[in-house]
Amino acid sequence: MVSIQKQKVVEFNWTIVLLVILFLVVLDKGLTIANIKAVEKNFPKTKAIEIEKNPVAKYFFTKFGLYGGSIIYGILSFLTFILALLLLSWSLHFFYPTTSWSIALWILMLWYGLVILNNFFFLLKYNMIVP
Repeated sequence: MVSIQKQKVVEFNWTIVLLVILFLVVLDKGLTIANIKAVEKNFPKTKAIEIEKNPVAKYFFTKFGLYGGSIIYGILSFLTFILALLLLSWSLHFFYPTTSWSIALWILMLWYGLVILNNFFFLLKYNMIVP
């Protein structure tokens, strides 16, 4: 007798996902502001906005100021994160049909976590805590 196994579908709680994404983006933008403020304080001859390596973020900072640019770029980062989640989940769906959302979220959280660690390192460096 042939038995047909049903695949278990994993529920995806969008509220938690959106809160996690929002937390990561706010943490990243907050560290960016802290880095720029640390450069303004500790290296007054340096143009603080110039430490930002991302040209899109730098454009928003120069166009709307540090705080306004951070908010606008934060919204853009939030939407980009969701788009990346959708695209990565869609591509993973061909290999892992029941858990593609979870895998995609973990991959993006790890990637964004590395970005946040990089910003945190530079915060320590610009405050002259690490050489």
